Amino acid sequence: MRAITVRRDRRRLDWFFSRYRGRTLIVHQGLALDWLEELLKLGGGGRHFRFDARKPLDTKNAASWVVHRYILPLELPLPVLCDVGGDTVAVRHLLTRGRLGHPADIAWILDDMRNKSRVHATLIREARHLATRPGLPVADNTYEIDFGD
Repeated sequence: MRAITVRRDRRRLDWFFSRYRGRTLIVHQGLALDWLEELLKLGGGGRHFRFDARKPLDTKNAASWVVHRYILPLELPLPVLCDVGGDTVAVRHLLTRGRLGHPADIAWILDDMRNKSRVHATLIREARHLATRPGLPVADNTYEIDFGD
């Protein structure tokens, strides 16, 4: 039975990374309509996949499985931004001083995550699961805007 579970979990991870590699997920529990409208107005704002964590676990959906099994147990304030790499998922919440930032801030936050490795957690793919490497304290969610030289 364990061999079946190992193969199933490996297939879920294969599917998840093949589908979302190089993309971002916004995991939330409902977003205000005006915030979503602003997100979609931004150039590229529609490319972020949005996953409503209020939906129950769907074991046939790899994204649902990753969200419910690995991202929600991090117990970060929602929404969180997930930057999916080749075999990692960098996770950072989007609240600053207890409030959801403007959607335009996502580009700056992603830059901070990718270039300065400022994330709250990194999920690292192992054989059949994702191992968690902690990062920034939850209260630290500042980012710098780099205007170049």
